Amino acid sequence: MIRYINDIFLTEKTGKDFSKIKRRLRLGTGMTGLYFIMLSENPGDVFDIVPAPVFKQRRFRHRDHTIVGITENMKEAYSFVEGIVMDHYDRTGTYTDLKAGFIERYIKEPAERDSVKGQDRTRC
Repeated sequence: MIRYINDIFLTEKTGKDFSKIKRRLRLGTGMTGLYFIMLSENPGDVFDIVPAPVFKQRRFRHRDHTIVGITENMKEAYSFVEGIVMDHYDRTGTYTDLKAGFIERYIKEPAERDSVKGQDRTRC
């Protein structure tokens, strides 16, 4: 199942075509030149940058993914990830718990944030 964060990071072009991109992503058709920034499944990593043709593989498309951003090229994807990392560093002064901090800030609802505080979270 493909999920999107509430405040997804989009470029101007992908923002205009977001509903079309979501439909094509679900079907695995006709997307070239797009890159998806996703939360990594690997606990040691924070983000994965995946080119759109990978979603043509049915097995990959039907796994759980949380999409954080959509860009037209790899350079913009790196810029978005760099901005996310620097924003976290500016707020906390450290690079530790980057994934947990990102999840808490962008994905969890306020009620869910309070229930997660006492739990042990993955360190990145």
